[in-house]
Amino acid sequence: LTLGDFFNPSESLKEDLYNVATTSKTKGIGAYLRDSDGVQAELRLENRFTKLTFKAGQANDSKSSDLILRVGIYKDGKNDQLIDIPFNEVKPVEVDVSNVNALRIDLLPLTQEGKSHYGPGSITGVMFDMRLE
Repeated sequence: LTLGDFFNPSESLKEDLYNVATTSKTKGIGAYLRDSDGVQAELRLENRFTKLTFKAGQANDSKSSDLILRVGIYKDGKNDQLIDIPFNEVKPVEVDVSNVNALRIDLLPLTQEGKSHYGPGSITGVMFDMRLE
């Protein structure tokens, strides 16, 4: 998937080459996240697919290495899963999208304690290897 596949994508989302943990120059969709500001990315699937898979992590050039990236998955407005990813880790995400029209992915920076982040520092959350089946 590319940024063009998303419904009305936020200007905060950028398609670029990212280094994430041990992966280098991986084409992905990233967002600069600071304070408690999150970014939403939504796919309109029209109930035509069964599975979405992707990997997520923090770009190696994130200003902070002590924040957590929370990836929230929402199916037609209902919370499906929350995945917390520390710096220098990549986590695979798999979502059953059978009978789902609107799939929203939220990227949010959190403190080590899982609380909203206010103050100095920022991260770049990255999604890559995105595939719909």
